[in-house]
Amino acid sequence: MASKKEEGGFGTLLAVIAIVAALGTWMVISPGYLMKALTAEREFSSQLGGHAADQWIYSKMLSTSIGQVKGIASSIKETQTMPTMLKNWAQERIITTWLWGSLIVYRANMLVLYWFILMPFTIAATTDGFWVREISTFRFSSQSPIRHRFGVLISTMTLVSVCVWVVLPIPIPSVVAPLAIVAIGFATWMWLSNMQKRI
Repeated sequence: MASKKEEGGFGTLLAVIAIVAALGTWMVISPGYLMKALTAEREFSSQLGGHAADQWIYSKMLSTSIGQVKGIASSIKETQTMPTMLKNWAQERIITTWLWGSLIVYRANMLVLYWFILMPFTIAATTDGFWVREISTFRFSSQSPIRHRFGVLISTMTLVSVCVWVVLPIPIPSVVAPLAIVAIGFATWMWLSNMQKRI
């Protein structure tokens, strides 16, 4: 079994690799590709939640992105003195950053929307898990530390997967958002219902 120090070193290595990969992708990805990815993302969202859901998410994204347009315009003006090739690349990177940020904001708002839609499920799962544990305290039955640990593992993996999904600049079906929230609800139930009677 790996020590905490080894696990921390492995986590740091993964973080460094992820940052380098993100920077490398940012340097070469085109604004056109990101625009297609955002369009595909909207299509996925419309298929899953309907046109109204997409409009709500898109309007929230626009309200955030439009506020950045002035900054983008001033940044592009500052590149006018650069050599032609460097200027074109710098301007593309500015637009790429804006579009990638818009995609991230779109997915974050999608997550918020489905969080509110599925909130009754998560509240019910949490409440049920709490009362299952309370009832078990009056029984001669032991709680399962393996299931408790499994709940922690599911929630951790889900949170990491959601963070990766939010920032990936490729079209991904929107079903990830509701599935992640359902997984968190299930993990919370598993964690609470199998919490040890004495901590």
